[in-house]
Amino acid sequence: MKTKTILTLALLTVVSIANGQNNMKPDITPQAQEYHERMFPGYDSKFKVTDPEFIERFDNFAFDEVNRQVDSLLDDHTRFITHLAYLLGCQGIDEFRAMLPAALNMGVTPEEVKEIVYQAVAYCGIGRIFPFLKATNEVLETRGIQLPLAPQARTTTANRLEAGIQAQVDIFGEGMREFYKSGPEDSRHINHWLADNCFGDYYTRGVLDLRQRELITFCFLAAQGGCEPQLTSHASANLRMGNTKDFLIAVISANIPFIGYPRSLNALGCVRQAVKNSQQTGEATQPDFNLWPKGELNTAFAKYFIGNSYLAQLDSDKGGPMNVTFEPGCRNNWHIHHKAVQVLICVSGRGWYQEWGKEAIELKPGVVVVIPAEAKHWHGAAKDSWMQHLTYHTHVEEGSSNEWLEPVTDEVYNKLK
Repeated sequence: MKTKTILTLALLTVVSIANGQNNMKPDITPQAQEYHERMFPGYDSKFKVTDPEFIERFDNFAFDEVNRQVDSLLDDHTRFITHLAYLLGCQGIDEFRAMLPAALNMGVTPEEVKEIVYQAVAYCGIGRIFPFLKATNEVLETRGIQLPLAPQARTTTANRLEAGIQAQVDIFGEGMREFYKSGPEDSRHINHWLADNCFGDYYTRGVLDLRQRELITFCFLAAQGGCEPQLTSHASANLRMGNTKDFLIAVISANIPFIGYPRSLNALGCVRQAVKNSQQTGEATQPDFNLWPKGELNTAFAKYFIGNSYLAQLDSDKGGPMNVTFEPGCRNNWHIHHKAVQVLICVSGRGWYQEWGKEAIELKPGVVVVIPAEAKHWHGAAKDSWMQHLTYHTHVEEGSSNEWLEPVTDEVYNKLK
C-alpha cells in the first residue's frame, strides 16, 4: 500500500510538471511588448501558446534588442519600408501579409506600399511578385481603402527612355548617359530596357524619391541573394544618394530577423566593398567630426528633410550656434523664418542654398549666407559631398516662428552640379 501511494504521488508530480511546462508563458520584455502592441494593437499571438520558448527569444530579439541597436538611425516609417522590401526580396509572402498591417500602423502609406511592390517586379519578376500584389490588394481592401489608388506615372511611352536615362545619371553619375546603347549587339537591348523599363517606368513614378527607390532596390537584392555584384553597385548608388554606410548597416541589422545571417553578412560585405570603392574614387568622404562634431540624428525635424541630418549644439551653456551636418544628397524642405533673420556659415564639405525665384548659391567652407526674414528658401548638401554649416538667428522679433513647406523636388535639386 505504501509503495502504491508513493508511485501515485510520483505520477501526479510528473503530470503536474508536464502541465506546468505546457502552460508556460513567454517572458517577453516590456519594450518588445510595447513595440508589438504598436504594430498589432490588441492582437495576442497564438505562438505564445504553441511555441512559447521560441516566441520569447524571437520577440525579445527582433522587437527589443535589434530595435535598440538601430533606433538612432532608422525611424519606424523607414524601418517598415525596408521590412516590406526585404520580405518581397526573400519571397516571404506569409510574413509580408502579416507585416503589411503593421507597416500601415507604423506610418507607411498605401501609396508607398504599392510603389514598393511595383518596383519589386523589375528586380524579382512578376512570377514572384504576383502573390504579393494580390495580398497587398486584399489587405488594403480589408482596411476599407478604395482601389485603384491615385495614378503615379510620371512618364509616357514617348519620354520614358529619356526620363529613365536621366534617373540613371542622377543616381549613378554622368557615365550612365550612354549606357543604354552599350554592350554586345546581341544583348544591347537589355541595357536599353534597363533605361526605359526599370528606370523609366518605375524610378520616375511619384510618392518615393530616388533615394528611397535606391534603398528599396538595395533591400530587394540583399534579401534574394545571389546577385552580389548588382548589390555592390546599388550600395554605391545608395552612398551617392545620401544613404550612408552606417545607415545601410542599420538597414541590414534591422532585417536580420527576417532573412537570417548568411545573406545579411553577404550584404554587409557588399556595403564595405562599396565604401572602399568610393574611397578609391574620392566620392563622398566624411568630414572630420573631431573638428566639427556630427551630433545626434535629427529625428525631431526628419519629416522636413530628404536624407539624414545631424544636430550638434555648440557651447550650449552660452547659447552658441548649432552645427548642422548633412549627408550627401540631404536637403531640407522649402521653409520660411518669420520675424527672424537666419545666418548660415559653411564650415565643411559642399552644398547649396537657394531662395525662391533665385539662383542657388554654392556653399563651401567660409561662405556666409544671411537669410532675410520671410524669405522662402532651402539648404542642404551636394549629391556627392557631406556638408556642415553653423546656424543661428538674429533680429528675432516677438512671435517669430518657422513655417515648413513642400520638399525640394528632384527636378530642382538635380539641376545643381
